[in-house]
Amino acid sequence: MTDVTHAVTQSALEAFTREYLNDLGAAIRENGNRWHVRLPTHVDVGFSDRSEFEIALDGEIREEEENSVCVLTPESGFTQQLLDEAAAMATAGQLALTNSMTDGDYRYPPWIMESDAEVVDARFSPYYDRTAICVFVRIDVETVSEYQTQFLEAVTVDVESKDQLPGVTEILVDEFFSPKSGWRDDVTVGSEQSDVTIAPEKLADTIATGQKVAVEGVQEEIDEIRQSASRAADSEFEEYRQLQEQRINDHRNEIDSLSNRLQNLSTDVDSADSQQQRVKALEKRQELKAEKEDLEAELEELLEEKEQGYAQKQREIYRRHAIEVNTKPIAFTLVTYERGEIEFTVGDGDRTDIMRAPYAIGAGITDEVDCESCDSRLSAENPVSIVAGRLGCQNCR
Repeated sequence: MTDVTHAVTQSALEAFTREYLNDLGAAIRENGNRWHVRLPTHVDVGFSDRSEFEIALDGEIREEEENSVCVLTPESGFTQQLLDEAAAMATAGQLALTNSMTDGDYRYPPWIMESDAEVVDARFSPYYDRTAICVFVRIDVETVSEYQTQFLEAVTVDVESKDQLPGVTEILVDEFFSPKSGWRDDVTVGSEQSDVTIAPEKLADTIATGQKVAVEGVQEEIDEIRQSASRAADSEFEEYRQLQEQRINDHRNEIDSLSNRLQNLSTDVDSADSQQQRVKALEKRQELKAEKEDLEAELEELLEEKEQGYAQKQREIYRRHAIEVNTKPIAFTLVTYERGEIEFTVGDGDRTDIMRAPYAIGAGITDEVDCESCDSRLSAENPVSIVAGRLGCQNCR
């Protein structure tokens, strides 16, 4: 699992844009912080409605240029549109990942990394090719209490086994974010790979696995967002509960006040000096009585809701604050990678020995390996060791 939310620096952005425009066949005339770009007449792009336009690299444009100059900075709308369009135009790729790309930089297993013995030499022998999919997945996490959070994750999955290949992902991502780097000259692309095909259902299944793995890779961040949303829901519910408690107290106080006023009005009715005063007191008493009955009915509902723990409102609040996680595969690359056997020459002073293990380019050791001397499983806790001049492990001592 590899996080590909790389920092978008101005220099990387300019390098990518220059390469992308050149790939479109554009002519670029650079003048300080301004580029004058002329696109071929047959090229139709969404980020500009003109075949010739200016790009400002520093974001400083005059007021009269606002509608005619494109601003190329990490946060500009033009940049986002250009990147989206570039991704949409090249959603799928294909390459062969070979031993020549690693230049002898192999992925050592923990049982060698934690060993006191030194790797004197390592040689990889490829036996056959396997196919994997490296998929770039956009993950959108939405809540009502947080701004929408986006992640861009890359993950490589073997088409047959559905095993993850993080080493392959790291190689591809690092190189993809280095425009025009030399590695591309060593990659087999195009016609030599045209015979590599994947059934549509298998491709869809592999990409779906990649989306699931991508979410698992940012699960900690998603859990943090979920906890934050839960805290927001707790706060909102507590505010609602306190408000209802206040309403209950207010209703009780108002009902007590109305009861006292009704009692006083009863006295006024009995002691009225005239028929007109008596009728007026009766009307007022009827009005207050109706108001008191309404408040008592509302109070009964409030008390019933309180007795139930405000369950319905609680469900509404927590349902509204629940997070929604959506994934979308943005682009994918069909990767053929070499599997075979790696031979480690391990030394301890003047003594050396050789051990072999199944290996895949970019993936590292593909199976569990046992000690040749005692058959113990090799691990970070039980690394290889030179014991009495022979290759063994920590358990052999």
